[in-house]
Amino acid sequence: MAQIEYRFLSATPHVSATAAYVPVGDPSLPRKTRIPLGQYPYLRGLGLDWIDRYDEAVVDEADAFVTGHLDGIDAERAGHDLSVYLCDWAVANDDAAQWVLWPKGTCYVELGGDLLDPYPHVVTCIADRQPVARRFVDKARELSAKPPT
Repeated sequence: MAQIEYRFLSATPHVSATAAYVPVGDPSLPRKTRIPLGQYPYLRGLGLDWIDRYDEAVVDEADAFVTGHLDGIDAERAGHDLSVYLCDWAVANDDAAQWVLWPKGTCYVELGGDLLDPYPHVVTCIADRQPVARRFVDKARELSAKPPT
């Protein structure tokens, strides 16, 4: 099985995570999946006990992390991992959400007719210690309830 580095469309090239990827059909087309990626190496290294759960309570724990993290955290890496986690949360909790994984390594989540790519905003929120998880989840729910265009 080949390894591909996935990064959000908006992410800088040096911020990425690795996932197993098996092309399906035309390898130049994206693969879509409803399986969470689980790519949070930086956050895992911080020993966060909520990182593999996708229940409602975790949203508040993620915001507590964002607002109360230790000084010296790498906002870029933590922001990328938290962005992947939040998109995984959406995929795990909403049947309309799915990952879109491109063979060149870019990714985002489709939710109805919208794309979820929270990376730049999450990085800013982590750096500024502003909660973001609850707002992301609420926005994803709003987009899911919106009729397709």
